[in-house]
Amino acid sequence: MNKIFKMQKGLLLALMAFFALGFTACSDSDGGGGQPEITGVRVCDPEFADSLFTKSAQGQTIAIIGKNLGNALAVYINDQRVGFSSTLNTDHSIIVKVPSESDGFELTAFNSELKDEIRVETGGGIATFAFKVLGAAPSIARIQGTYPRKAGDILNVYGLNLYSIESMYFTSATEEEIATTEWETVPGTHVAVSDYDVLKQDRYINSNQSYEVNSQLALTTPDLPFDEGCLVIECAAGIVYIPYTKVPGKPVITSINTDMPIPGTDLIIKGREFVQVESVTYGDITLGPDDFTVAESEDQITIAFTEDLKPSAGSGTTLTVTTPGGTASQDYFYVTDGIILNFEDGFATDNGWGPNGTLMSEATSESIPYTSDGKFWRIKSTDGGWNWWATMCYFRKDWSGNSFSLPGFDLIPAGTSTDDVYLAMEVWDNNTDFGGAQYPFLHYQIQTIGDAKTLVFENFIQDDVVYKEKALRAIDNTQPKERWYRHVIKLSSFDGWAGKTYGDVVADGINQIRFMHMNWNGTPSTMDIMFDNVRILYVPAAK
Repeated sequence: MNKIFKMQKGLLLALMAFFALGFTACSDSDGGGGQPEITGVRVCDPEFADSLFTKSAQGQTIAIIGKNLGNALAVYINDQRVGFSSTLNTDHSIIVKVPSESDGFELTAFNSELKDEIRVETGGGIATFAFKVLGAAPSIARIQGTYPRKAGDILNVYGLNLYSIESMYFTSATEEEIATTEWETVPGTHVAVSDYDVLKQDRYINSNQSYEVNSQLALTTPDLPFDEGCLVIECAAGIVYIPYTKVPGKPVITSINTDMPIPGTDLIIKGREFVQVESVTYGDITLGPDDFTVAESEDQITIAFTEDLKPSAGSGTTLTVTTPGGTASQDYFYVTDGIILNFEDGFATDNGWGPNGTLMSEATSESIPYTSDGKFWRIKSTDGGWNWWATMCYFRKDWSGNSFSLPGFDLIPAGTSTDDVYLAMEVWDNNTDFGGAQYPFLHYQIQTIGDAKTLVFENFIQDDVVYKEKALRAIDNTQPKERWYRHVIKLSSFDGWAGKTYGDVVADGINQIRFMHMNWNGTPSTMDIMFDNVRILYVPAAK
């Protein structure tokens, strides 16, 4: 597991406190002129009035402290002029907001002509102060190299935001020791990395509309007196580390693209240390090296999923990857107990409300380029705008008001937050124009045992004409088109289950579920989606 630690306790507190908007500690009176001087930077909050800092996150409000700063003419950070309030400008302080990359601000890591400094210009002269504006937090995804590893070997390091590197070294401390030990400096015996190259620093805007850098480094392994430990990289924005071993290490699974793949699609397992993979097992299925493909980068296993690779119900819900270095497991795989709708005969009862969607099957879909495991549902409809009622999928367990089968507390602990339990389904989107010229959205509705409650999730805000999140989003916030993938919605998103537990969900039960095309906008819209294996899914929060 990759961990991130801030450079010092004071900096961590500062980054939290920078959000404060009260400036009661910055009430100095104006003084005379003269040569300006910057003596430090602090937060304008009494709780941190005595703390000075030389680094800052983007978008944070800071106070520049010094002498003869009154009537400042201009303030620059990284040689870029920033605005400030003249009414808050005193002889001893200037209040400014650190700009953000999203506003066009440049970091010195990507422009070597800029300086890591604050510069204040007054009628009495110029004052400078060394100051670092931080980028996004770094992380290490994996390291790759030949085994057994020895001095002089090249190791490739892949991660995010591995720039403004202050030091790089190996430590004899293991991942467990670093994670469970309180320290000001990383524990263990350190061996410095003196030779490394930057192979890639690809900067892009991620799904959260923030700048991120896809990084790749190549380091020359020093002579290490220990067989296992961690590689540590100290960047300006934080310290990150990842386990290192001279012989193949224990594999790690970081994600799977779906817990219930559709036959005819690929099951993709991502992680690291997928070296000489011996087997992949789940339930009563065991796959050998000839049954899957391991990426050259040793961080991905691809399985062409077919009907005969579906595990038998009740045979187990843990997926395991085995290598010479050990095993890695992913729980909650193919939990058939959580399926609410799979559209097979006798599984659920169609309410029969119109306009109804279409029950599809492989046998009836030979003219279109998609298949599913048995029957699945299609919502294909067009409206003229301002539509509150259109084509739907509306099923109930039975007319007696009973609940669909839900996973037991042995699979999902009763105290689990509804933030970690999802309504999931496999989805195929035939290029529906979500957020383009059209604004259709899918209405989600759950009715509990005996129709005691009606819980709704609307992904569209009518007055703002915007989506709350990506339509039909996957768990990684992507929105694939023209292929089967897993779509998820947190149960806490439903208006009656926010702040609740899975135990509350089971007590309420699920008797009916409806998905319906809606359009709260005047522009006509079209929706064409297919879905299958609607289910309750547990995805534990990352530790």
